[in-house]
Amino acid sequence: MNETYLMSLGLHVWFAKALFWLLGVHLVLVFVGDTSKFGYIKRLMYFLPTYYLFMAFVFFTGILNLAILHFSLSLSVVLMMICWILLIWLGAIGFKRLKQVRISKEFGAFKRFMLVKICTEFVLVGAATIFGVML
Repeated sequence: MNETYLMSLGLHVWFAKALFWLLGVHLVLVFVGDTSKFGYIKRLMYFLPTYYLFMAFVFFTGILNLAILHFSLSLSVVLMMICWILLIWLGAIGFKRLKQVRISKEFGAFKRFMLVKICTEFVLVGAATIFGVML
């Protein structure tokens, strides 16, 4: 059981680091490219499933670790859960704004919103990782 926990914990941390890296890629995709072309929105929409897949990996390995620990909730586990829920909520708002910008073509406001959203997600992923390691 100990080996399973250590492997799952290693995967959990690796997926969190990959999620952090994907946030950087997401930030680059938002600010690079010609917004007048449909390929800009299409590129962002094609990227999002990869981002959410890694969020699902983080969730799955976290739940597996929690099950191995007999569902004992600590402060760090609760804080990581809150950060994960906030990431899902921010992602839903971001996707809604992406769908709206296809129609409105207000890319300046969209880019400002996405900058704030992605920076907030950086803080949440970083905070969850620090809480998980330190507490």
